[in-house]
Amino acid sequence: MRILIACFLSLITISANGHQSSTALLSIEKTTNGVNAYLHWRLYDLEQAIGIDRDRNGELYWQEIAALTPEITALVFSQLSVTQAGNRCLPTLSGPLAFNDALLADAAVVVPVNFACEGGLTMGADVFDVSYQGMFDVLPEHRLLWSMSDNGSVSQGVLARAGTFSISGQPMVWNTMSEFFAQGIVHIGLGPDHVAFLLTLLLVSVLIQKPRGWAPAPNLRDCIRSAAILVTTFTVAHSLTLSASVLGWLALPSYWVELSIAVSVVVAALNNIRPFLPSSILMVFLFGLMHGFGFASVLRELTGDGAGIGWSLIGFNLGVEFGQIIITMAIMPVLILLRRYPWYAAVFVRTVSAFIAGLGTYWILTRI
Repeated sequence: MRILIACFLSLITISANGHQSSTALLSIEKTTNGVNAYLHWRLYDLEQAIGIDRDRNGELYWQEIAALTPEITALVFSQLSVTQAGNRCLPTLSGPLAFNDALLADAAVVVPVNFACEGGLTMGADVFDVSYQGMFDVLPEHRLLWSMSDNGSVSQGVLARAGTFSISGQPMVWNTMSEFFAQGIVHIGLGPDHVAFLLTLLLVSVLIQKPRGWAPAPNLRDCIRSAAILVTTFTVAHSLTLSASVLGWLALPSYWVELSIAVSVVVAALNNIRPFLPSSILMVFLFGLMHGFGFASVLRELTGDGAGIGWSLIGFNLGVEFGQIIITMAIMPVLILLRRYPWYAAVFVRTVSAFIAGLGTYWILTRI
């Protein structure tokens, strides 16, 4: 089996794809005396941590990875630990390392570990404390998606920094929703293409289109109404495709999704400079559908095999919307005040939109 490390280096480039990050997956199953854990670590992350391409030829064979089993195992044991009711659970490698490229965005090594708790499981206590140090020291953007299965029920969450978290075989709806709610806020804040598109819409929400260009909206009510319509249209559109894509009803190649998102930024910005679209609402809705596929790629990575996706989807979607509301509420008061100045529509909107159009063009070039 042949894997090209160079491919992984290009795939992880943020400028080419705003929705890739360092993500590990931890699947846990309860046993009679502890838990079985399956830790998925991306090859790119392992290369950054311990340098698995030892001959530095830019090519990696599975035999090379298998030969590093003792070193990879020792790294896992030093970074991952489990306790139950104060009792330490001893780790042992429960099988050979495996290769998986289906659950995470990139190829990954799967390390199977059995944690046998000293003295067996404490009666009536089904909560496990998991400590994970992971790759945070070499990859600050690293995060761990964890999930635990027990008798058909699934609980899951996301760890965004080194630390300890508690897991249970019982469904924890509020914990799942709150953690994915936070991830939704983080993503909209760290997704420059989504923020650029939203900002482009808000710039002209305080203006009205005239035959010769833009003019300030006459009153506060019109400004708020226009912004509400644009943001709501964008929200409805991307919520539809986010849900449909994550639930497996619709699918588009990520190449075209990322490219179309970059195109949406350019088109919206150019329309601000010189209006040429008959309906901004239709543009926002159509491009919003594509942005939803972009959000879905992030959530699919965060949910791994898709188990217990319902509450995760709701929490993530609400987080994205809340993030949009925060951005909108922070920007709109300033734009409302500036709109009455003659230079706002003639200079400010055009200058900012030209910059955003240039940024979007750069994204297009890096994603082709």
